[in-house]
Amino acid sequence: MYKQPREVHEARIYTQAYRVYGLIYLVPGAGTADLLNQEKPYLPVTGALLYTPGYTHPPEAKDLKASTGFLALRKERIQWVVGGKPSEPRTSPSLLERRRPAFLYGDYLLAGDLLLPRGVRLSDHLSQTKPFQTLLEAKLYVLTPNKPIVDLEPLETFPFVTLNLRRAEAVAEAPGEAQDPRLTLFG
Repeated sequence: MYKQPREVHEARIYTQAYRVYGLIYLVPGAGTADLLNQEKPYLPVTGALLYTPGYTHPPEAKDLKASTGFLALRKERIQWVVGGKPSEPRTSPSLLERRRPAFLYGDYLLAGDLLLPRGVRLSDHLSQTKPFQTLLEAKLYVLTPNKPIVDLEPLETFPFVTLNLRRAEAVAEAPGEAQDPRLTLFG
């Protein structure tokens, strides 16, 4: 039992091995990233359904691998989470700016608005900040051969997702945010 009251939230948790659907428990006033950035190595999930890895939602019934009343999921294995609540910045909004990067996870990417300290380079911020961050107005894109990232269309949109920056394989410009580099680099 928790020592302080908790709010129950539905969540979809994506790892390389599973898509986990279940309930997570947040401290009132805290967000999903706050919970995941705590020092405890496991995330308690109740009513967990474990599906094959992937990004499609809803999952197909044939993709269900297991179900359990309780699952302690290793936070370091989590790639990203849909659900819970967005974490609020601990800094004055006037000191922050929105940037729109895209984070690569296998054959898909997530793009959205990330709040960064004003004037800080994205690469510096990503290497020094806590692993779990809130990505606002997020969109999921599937990589397509012979189609530049900047031209991809979203498969799914979310008000926010919580990303594990340590599990992202790369960071790129978000679709629609830049020019196709092949036009100048490769003729």
